[in-house]
Amino acid sequence: MGFLLASACASSPATPPGGESAEAKREQPVASEDAAPPVTEVPSYLEPNYGEAGYAHVTEADMPWRIAIAYPRNSPKYGSRRDARNAALDGMRLWEEAIQEHVPWFELEFVLEDPKAPVQIEWKRRTTGSAQGRAGYVCDVVDGKRRIGGRMEIAIRASPTSQPLGVPEVRLLVAHEFGHVLGLGHCLECDSAMNYAWHTQERILVTPTDMRTFLELLAEPNRCQGEAG
Repeated sequence: MGFLLASACASSPATPPGGESAEAKREQPVASEDAAPPVTEVPSYLEPNYGEAGYAHVTEADMPWRIAIAYPRNSPKYGSRRDARNAALDGMRLWEEAIQEHVPWFELEFVLEDPKAPVQIEWKRRTTGSAQGRAGYVCDVVDGKRRIGGRMEIAIRASPTSQPLGVPEVRLLVAHEFGHVLGLGHCLECDSAMNYAWHTQERILVTPTDMRTFLELLAEPNRCQGEAG
């Protein structure tokens, strides 16, 4: 299955591909501080993520959400391969801790390797274009039923000659990309994990704006469940 990439702008609807599965895939380019718009408070940045008017999201039946993430091939700046993996776990746990305050059944389970895990995270030597992260949800069919999962690609180095990401940057990047795995889009004007401007990296990453948006997503009818027709 191929990834669908959304433009690097405010959250945009993603169109699911044909067939029995659907993916909404977005990439995160590194934005310059000078080009970043001002951060403001918005009620929500929810947009349809499954076609023009549909939504896909996790449910209690998907829990615990199993995530396969190995150690990267390359070490981050001033850190080890273990440090990079732990930083990635921390980035995803930021979402887990914030969501559990409102949705107690939400639970993540991390393993080093499991090809059947619904969420797969792959460390890449480099990714397409200038982005060092790409991610999105995946609506798969397993045993005749639709199942929500996700894919994420992370490159510690943008190119063989570039400086590697530091451990805090890995945490920031994975937190942002995991928002896409959850089905959320970008919001460049928001105080949000989904504002990818690097000048915001010292902020609290998962904010009340993110929670309002995610809870609105959970309240929508889920297109990724039930029998596959």
